[in-house]
Amino acid sequence: MRSISILLLFLIVSSSIGLAQKHSGPIHWLTLQEADSLYQTNPKPLFIDVYTDWCGWCKRMDATTFQDKSIANYLNTNFYPVKLNAETNEPIRFQGKIYYNSQKEKVARMIDSLSTDLDQADRKVKSLDSLLYIQVTSQTQEIEINNQFISAIDSACQIEGSKAYKAFLAASFKKESLDDQASAQKVKRFKKSSKLGLEKFKSELENQNSFLSTSIENVKRETKIEKNTCNVNGKRAQLSSFKRRARKTTHDVAIYLCRGQLSYPTFNLLFGDSLRGNMPLKGFQKVPDLFGYLAFVSEGIFNTTRDVASFVNTFKEVYTPGYEAPKDIVQWKGFEQAIEAAKKDGKKIMIHIIHPSSIASNLMDKESFRDPLTASKINQNMHAVKLAVNSNEIINYFDKEYKNENGIHDLIYVLSQNQLVFPQFAFLDQNGKLIMKVPQYFGKTEINPVLDYFIDEGYLKANYSDWLKNKKH
Repeated sequence: MRSISILLLFLIVSSSIGLAQKHSGPIHWLTLQEADSLYQTNPKPLFIDVYTDWCGWCKRMDATTFQDKSIANYLNTNFYPVKLNAETNEPIRFQGKIYYNSQKEKVARMIDSLSTDLDQADRKVKSLDSLLYIQVTSQTQEIEINNQFISAIDSACQIEGSKAYKAFLAASFKKESLDDQASAQKVKRFKKSSKLGLEKFKSELENQNSFLSTSIENVKRETKIEKNTCNVNGKRAQLSSFKRRARKTTHDVAIYLCRGQLSYPTFNLLFGDSLRGNMPLKGFQKVPDLFGYLAFVSEGIFNTTRDVASFVNTFKEVYTPGYEAPKDIVQWKGFEQAIEAAKKDGKKIMIHIIHPSSIASNLMDKESFRDPLTASKINQNMHAVKLAVNSNEIINYFDKEYKNENGIHDLIYVLSQNQLVFPQFAFLDQNGKLIMKVPQYFGKTEINPVLDYFIDEGYLKANYSDWLKNKKH
């Protein structure tokens, strides 16, 4: 048992060294085992590139998208990036289970079975050919002998004179090797027959030849049919195909991760509790497309929406060089200014907590809050505050001073109730008291029902889901 464990460890270490040598570039690629081990002590999503050595698009990803420094930095910081050869033969430990390339063993067993089947079929075909040869040769020889008699009969019937005729009959077949009993009987009949008897004998021989010729064709046809049922060529082609497959078979862990839908490259983004979430991407990915998908997972957008396509499209629009954001028409205020204004007019306060490195935060700042309908709703009914986590402003809140002492403003911990996820919103009542934090990304106009929930004080009547359901009815 100990020797097996040592061998397994050796295979795992060897594969790790080979991976590092083969996949150079700015991304710190890990093996699946390494990422799984790191996840146990420091959970982060896994980004798994499932590739094959013969995949041209996989090589193009390595040469282009994976060389991009922004992609590399984001992957290295927010994910455990993994390279997985879908056709490796090495055992792989993942999530407490060891996976193998069991297809290789199955294909090997299938090759043995097909080889045996092909050998049996070959032997049967050879046996059929041998039997056919014996039958056809025997019947062909009989036809040739019959033709000799027919030729002799034709010659005898042309001879005039009794004496000459008898002499011809006596001299016929002396030198021919017609030793079998059937031929001997034919010779005897030939020599004793009159011309009239020979004509009848000739007719019998011609009928017999016709029967033998038909018999030969039937035997050939039946042998061909039986040989076809052996399907030697089909079995040989199938064996050749399986032998090719034996060189390249898919590992069980690749089948598991790709849900049996195997195409290359496939990128698996594993996330959530115990990595239960799996969002496979198929095919070549350009930098903006891949970046959007990474942000969707890394920043937890999946927790509130499955519309990854909409998020990725917004990301590509905002992060395209030359992009110009719509005019910002929200009347943003400072935190203390908003508190004082709310005390006077009784409006609620919305605080947009922004992290400068959060893609989702920046998407909302550049797009969602610049939608005219959303901006108008906020300006008319709320006081809006934009508070960056790295702000150095000293803020007084309920007679206590908050400032930035360690890179994150102390007030952020209070408003988020120590839940540092981004984007995030804190809604305060007219007295500045925290009503609720909302750690969620909202696309264009998607935040409007949430704003209504606080503007109309729906939070005093029901939870958001029930309130929204009743409002729609």
